[in-house]
Amino acid sequence: MSVTDLDARGIREGLARREAEGRPVRVALIGAGRFGTTVAAGLGQMPGVRLSVICDLRQASRQMAARAGTSGDEGRVVQGVRAEAIVAGACCLTDDLSAALSAPVDVVVEATGRTEIAARVAMRAIEAGKHVVMVTVEADVLYGGALADRARRAGVVYTLADGDQPATTARMVDWARAAGYTIVAAGRGTRMHPADPTGIPEEAFARYGYDPEIVERRMFNPKMYNSFRDGSKAQIEMCALANATGLIPDRRGMHEPSAGVADLPRLFRPAAEGGLLSRTGVVELANAVAADGVSLLPDHLTNGVFVVVTTDEPLLNEDLAFYRLPASEDRRYAAFWRPYHLCGIETPMSVAEAVLFGRPTAAPSRRTVAEVLACAKRDLPAGAVLDGSGGALVRGQIDLVEIVAGEELLPLGWAEGVTLRRAIRAGEAIPLAAVDGLPTDELARLRTEHLALAGFGTVAGTR
Repeated sequence: MSVTDLDARGIREGLARREAEGRPVRVALIGAGRFGTTVAAGLGQMPGVRLSVICDLRQASRQMAARAGTSGDEGRVVQGVRAEAIVAGACCLTDDLSAALSAPVDVVVEATGRTEIAARVAMRAIEAGKHVVMVTVEADVLYGGALADRARRAGVVYTLADGDQPATTARMVDWARAAGYTIVAAGRGTRMHPADPTGIPEEAFARYGYDPEIVERRMFNPKMYNSFRDGSKAQIEMCALANATGLIPDRRGMHEPSAGVADLPRLFRPAAEGGLLSRTGVVELANAVAADGVSLLPDHLTNGVFVVVTTDEPLLNEDLAFYRLPASEDRRYAAFWRPYHLCGIETPMSVAEAVLFGRPTAAPSRRTVAEVLACAKRDLPAGAVLDGSGGALVRGQIDLVEIVAGEELLPLGWAEGVTLRRAIRAGEAIPLAAVDGLPTDELARLRTEHLALAGFGTVAGTR
């Protein structure tokens, strides 16, 4: 197991008590795609937990998640949401979001992958007094500060999902800080080839080399997988990590050097000492692709996460290197890493933490520090309708919130379905003033609350 602050024994004992007392943690799953179905399977094998509601517009998705979440026990599956059936241990299937959110459950797992829907689900769940596990990180970086604040005031937990890179890395950051180490950099591995940043959804699965059978059977979302390959997802996830930990990007888009595990403490240290960083306490990315742009580094970290630390205690510096952690040649910097993240598989731990301990695995702090802006993948004409994260037209880049809000730039989460008022050059950050069709309803108000946590009062970023 990785370096972590997860109280696995406390969770096991707490859930065992709830099972013995006949009051299992009841969960509603909103969104039953690949991630949601994995969450369902995990919940289904845990004592003291019941997957009580599955809500998705697609009947096939609901049924697949139900089979996973009930170990194929068809007798537990009912159509429609009925409170008495949930209390009796049933798994209710529905496409009615209002019914799902009003069901007698303890936790709502939001896994739609749709930013607008995710934000509305979280708002309604918090209003209903339910804990929220936010899988849709795109919604967290756009509104998460406000959602976490609303949850605190409502006496419930808003948390990112364990197993996804932001929460997994935040656990490592928490451990290192608790042990007294200074965080130099924390982040995740990527696989970024030179052509990836301009990739289109139709090519995403071929770039990964996925078998069409698993793509169809698990209902993979091409835009979501394209957001992995064009780099937007990594930018989004590191923004979520930044806002949860207070770490910040060193520059727009981060450095993202070619870096294997052994390179981490050498590259992610101050430039004055031979590294890349102009400051410490940053979020970063380690690209698995070698400098030739084709081959992979032998010790790459594509699916892993890392934390580079330092300490003023010479004995600890010596011991970290002695125990074969990657270390700089002067032993001043060392890296903890985990070669995997278990997307969806570990998410039930966040469900349990919220209910048993009343705490998030990771969540935005009371001050937002970073944003993800939208920039053009290619030259875009006036009148173009933007297609959002993972689309063919825009990609995301992280930057400091004071830059994105202060320069009134379009956040990536609002770069879908809006129309350009003027042409935008390839690579240009898109201004808010250059688009028509921005939200004006409760999402605009939620966005204003989110920015207020960084000292900005409106969606345009005016102080």
